[in-house]
Amino acid sequence: MSELINAKGLGCAEPVILAKKALESRTEITIVVNELTAMENLRALGVHLGCLVEATMEAEDIYTIHFRKK
Repeated sequence: MSELINAKGLGCAEPVILAKKALESRTEITIVVNELTAMENLRALGVHLGCLVEATMEAEDIYTIHFRKK
C-alpha cells in the first residue's frame, strides 16, 4: 500500500526530503503539496531516482504526486 505524505505548507526542500526518505523504505508513495515548484521538484526527484511518476492537480494549488519504483 502507498504511504500518503501531506507536505502542504512546508518549505522549499522539505517535501523532496520527505519523499526521498520515504522511498528508501517503500516502493510506492503519494505526496500532496500546495505549490507548483514543489510539484516540479518532486517530479524531477522521481525521474532522477528511476521511479514512475504521476503528478496531478487536484484543485487550485493542490498537487498530488505518486511515485512507484520500477
